[in-house]
Formats: sequence, C-alpha cells, structure tokens
Amino acid sequence: MKIRYLFLLFAFCCNPAWADFSDTLMWIHPQYGDYLDNEPFILDFRGEWPTDCHPGEQKPVITEYTGDSVLIEFETIVEHPVCNDTPTPYRVLVDMSDVVEDVPGVFLHIEVTMRFDGDEFVSVLEKPCLLRCDPPPPPRDIKPEAGLYFSTGLDKQGLLIARQNRRMGAYPLIYDESGSSEWVLGPGGIVEDVFFAELYEYTGGQCLGCPPPDDPPQMGVVGKITMLMDSEGLIQVKINDGLFTTYEPLNFGYGQVDIGGNPVVNIPDLSGRWAIIETDIEPYLGSPPPTSILPLVFDLYLKPPPTIGDIPPIPIPPPPEGTPPAGNASYWVRDMDGEEVTEMRCDYETTMICKLGASENSDGFAIQLLSPERMTITNLSPITLGKTGTGTAVRID
Repeated sequence: MKIRYLFLLFAFCCNPAWADFSDTLMWIHPQYGDYLDNEPFILDFRGEWPTDCHPGEQKPVITEYTGDSVLIEFETIVEHPVCNDTPTPYRVLVDMSDVVEDVPGVFLHIEVTMRFDGDEFVSVLEKPCLLRCDPPPPPRDIKPEAGLYFSTGLDKQGLLIARQNRRMGAYPLIYDESGSSEWVLGPGGIVEDVFFAELYEYTGGQCLGCPPPDDPPQMGVVGKITMLMDSEGLIQVKINDGLFTTYEPLNFGYGQVDIGGNPVVNIPDLSGRWAIIETDIEPYLGSPPPTSILPLVFDLYLKPPPTIGDIPPIPIPPPPEGTPPAGNASYWVRDMDGEEVTEMRCDYETTMICKLGASENSDGFAIQLLSPERMTITNLSPITLGKTGTGTAVRID
C-alpha cells in the first residue's frame, strides 16, 4: 500500500542561530507513498524572513544526500546591494527526484538541514509517522484543469496539459540552440498533488501538410519535468535543473469583468448557461448537495455595480506596496424560466472564491472556479456523518 508521511517539525527557537527560521513550516508532497522504494518527492518550505533578502528568490541546491540526511544550500540568483529590514514571506520548493534514485537502501527517517545567509534550519522527517500520527492527515487529491497555461513575466513560454482522470500529458514549449520552438511531451501519472515525467522530443517528421516520411519519426528523452499542483488551476513547474515557476490557465474567448481594485483587476465573465454534471446522490448521509438550491441547468447574469444618484465615486487611495490586487463581482442565478433562485458573489485576491445562497441559506455554498468553464460547489453547513454536499458545474452556452 502506498503511504506518504508528513514532516515532524522541530524548531529550536531558543537557539539564536535558527531564529530566522523559527516560523518555517515544511511539507512533503505527496504525503503518502512508498518512500522505502525511493520514490521521488518534493520538499516545501514556507515562512517569513526578517529582511527582503530571503531564501525564496535564490536557487536551492542539494549539496549532500545520504538517504537519511539531506543538506540544502542556495545559489545566488538575485543580488541585493542592501537588505532592508522588511519581513518578507518566502517559499522554497526542493525537487528530491534529482537525488533519491541515486542512493539505494531502506531509510526510516531523514534529517533535513537548510542553510541560508549564515542561518540554519534542521528538521527530522520520521517516515513511519503515519503509523503513529492520530489521526493521519488526509491525502491531497488534486487534478489540474486541462488546457493552455501561462506564467506571468515569462514571454514566449507556454504549457499545454491534457488529462484523463489521473493520467496526464504535459507539453512544455521549448527552444533549441537555433531558436526554433517545439512542444515536447511529458507523459505520466499524478500522485496526489505531484507529477514527475521524462520529456520526449519527436524528430524526423516536422513537415506540415506533406506526406509522412519513409522513415518513422524518432522519439528521444531530452529532459524531465516536475510539477506540484497547488490547486486545480495553479501549478508549480520545474524543467530540468531550472527553478519552479508558477503557471495558471490561459483563458481566452470569454468576456472580462472589471472588478476594481488598485491596480485594476479583470476576471473572466461567468455570465451564461451552466449545468450541474456531478453531485452527491445520497444527500441524507450529509449536508445537502448544490441541487438543494440550484436547478440542474441555471443561468448566471452579472449584476451591475450599485450607484447612488449623481454622487461622484470616492477616490480609492493606493494600497501599501506589495498588497495583492483584490475586488469582487456579483451575479444573479436564474432558472430556465428566468426566475431568480439565489445570488452569487465572487471575491478575488490572487484567486477567485465565490459563494452563493448566502442571503437565503445561513451557511450557503462555496464555489471554487477551476476555469471559466468549470466550477466545484461545496456546502458550507456543518458536515453530517462525514459526508459533505458537493457538485460540479460546467458552462454549456
């Protein structure tokens, strides 16, 4: 049976040499699995550094790995002439697939040491933790939305994802030495929230609209891809020895809504016809499913922002530097006859989270927008008998 284990964190806050890592949290992805078989995994460190020179903008390097210990140091990527005393959140992802297969053996624990700027963080991962942790944490079951993805700030880069259940093909856009672009294929399976695959390149068949060549195209390994899914629509991607880069879906062909904010935030307009394609079939075992408030087919209409006579809008002062953009939009939800059944409000701050039925249901339903074409709907009322009312809706207009 595949089992993954969480880290046991030991932060020795009394030691001043570790003070900057005192609030560091550490995860392993995936949580359950056969680490005794040296399966690949990702280390995930998050915390706040006391200055704006922080580990998250430097490249982590595994300088030593023995199977039961790992030392992680950093290669300078961003140079700071002066480090300001500004507490700065950071995140460091370390791809252990680069080293785990090179050290055979059975290891019941691993001591993790991370060093940065003269400071050190030490934590011990007890691999049999699952047998002693009560209760064990639930696995993260994340399947990314299929389609095109982009990364902010990376021009001429792209990623295409094709998925059926837990099998997936990742197609990153790469360039050869001459500057020619091509899509390469990384086929494999998703394990909870991670994806590891070799990248394959096809050669000998590049000819659009011409007869196939006499010799069959060749397929060869040109590298590897590692992915960590933060959510269905937000993934961290690492190719070969590069850094993890955030990718999100590229949405096109949809109208956009200006939801304000400073700077201005635009989100895809969800107006249109939707249908519930999946829902709990035994609602009496838990909180009611979305069909308790929504018809199987429903329409979303964007509500105009409220106006107050001829009073001019009040200027919004700019937020503090580094504040993420935020805003909201509201929709009417109507049935096929045009009758209003409830309302839906969407709030945005780095991601969009919507809620419907708040005015008529004391708890309402939370909506996670996976893409402009798909959303999951979850009942926020107290869980009964361990089952929550959930459903999935897709756009059909």
